[in-house]
Amino acid sequence: MSGAASRVAQLRTLRRLDEAERIAREALAADPQDAALLTELAAVLLSAERNADGLAVADAAAAAAPQDERVHRIRGVLLARLGRHPEALQAGYTSVSLAPEEPFAALGYATVLQLAGRLDDAQQVALRAVALAPAEPAAHLRLADIAAQRRDTATARRAYAETLRLDPDNAAARHDLAVLDLHSHRPGDALRGLVEAGTMDPTQPLVLRNIAAVVWRLAWLLRIVLVVAVFVVVGVGAGDGGTPTGAVRVAGALVLAVVALLTWRTVRDLPPSTRPAALAAVRADRPLAFTCVALVLCVGLFALVAVTGVAAGAMLVWGVLALLAVVAVAVGLARRHRKS
Repeated sequence: MSGAASRVAQLRTLRRLDEAERIAREALAADPQDAALLTELAAVLLSAERNADGLAVADAAAAAAPQDERVHRIRGVLLARLGRHPEALQAGYTSVSLAPEEPFAALGYATVLQLAGRLDDAQQVALRAVALAPAEPAAHLRLADIAAQRRDTATARRAYAETLRLDPDNAAARHDLAVLDLHSHRPGDALRGLVEAGTMDPTQPLVLRNIAAVVWRLAWLLRIVLVVAVFVVVGVGAGDGGTPTGAVRVAGALVLAVVALLTWRTVRDLPPSTRPAALAAVRADRPLAFTCVALVLCVGLFALVAVTGVAAGAMLVWGVLALLAVVAVAVGLARRHRKS
C-alpha cells in the first residue's frame, strides 16, 4: 500500500472523512489507476454513506484489481445499500470466494445477505466470521444485529455481551443491546443502556430518539396502572355520593404507593446522567412532553384523592387518560404516515 493510501486509511479510522477524501483524490490525480487508493477512497465514501459516489470508485477499483477481495467486499455493501441486491450478492460471494479464510470477507457477505433480507443465510455466514476471528468485536456485533433482526433474542444477547466483553467502549453494541432490551419489555435496562451508549459516543444519532421511545413505553405502562387505579378507587367509593371516606383515602394512598414502587424499581440502577438525557429526549418530542405533564397531573389528582377521601377526583383522572389515548393514537398515525 502506498504512503497516500496508508494516510487515507488512518484518517478514515479517525473519522476525518473529508480530509481523507481530499488526500485520496489529490493522489489519484497523479495516478488514476492506483487500485489501493481507489479502494481506500471507496471505503471512505462508504463510511460517509455516499453510496452512489462510492460505487463509482469501487467499480474503478475492481477493474484495476479484480483479484482483490476487499474491493469486492466494499462494492457489495455499496450495492446493497443502493438496493441493487442481486449484484451485491454476487460481489459478496466473489469476495468470500477469493478469500475464504478472511473473516472480514465473511462479515461483508453477511452484511449483504442481511440487507437483502436473507437473514438465515446471513446468520450462518456471520457465525463463520466469528469462527474465523473469535476475538474480533465486529464479527460478534454483526452476528448480534442479524440475530436480533431474526428475533433470536438469546443469540443476539450473547453476541452483544461478547462484543462488549472484547470492546467495552463499543457504543454501537451498547446502543443495539439497549434497543433489544426495549423490544424485550425491559425499559429500565434499555434506558440505562441508551444513556451509556450516548456517553460513549455523543454523535450517535438515534440515542435521543430511542430514549424517547423508552419514555413512551414507560408512559404507556403508567397509563395502564392508572386506568386500573381509577376502577379501584371508583369501586371503593361507589355509593358514597361524594362523601369523604377513609376507604377512598386508603385506596388513593395505595395507588400512590404502587406508582412510587414501580418508579423506584425502574430508576434505582440508572446512572446519574440518565435524568438530563431523558429530559432532553422529552423536550425534543412535544407530544411526549404533553403526555408526561398530563401523567404528573394524574398522580397529583390521586394525591388529592388520598388527602380528601373523595372518589370524584379519580373521574378527573379518567378524563385525562382518555385525552392521552386520543393523543397517542393521533401521534402514532401521524408518525406512521410520515415514515411511509
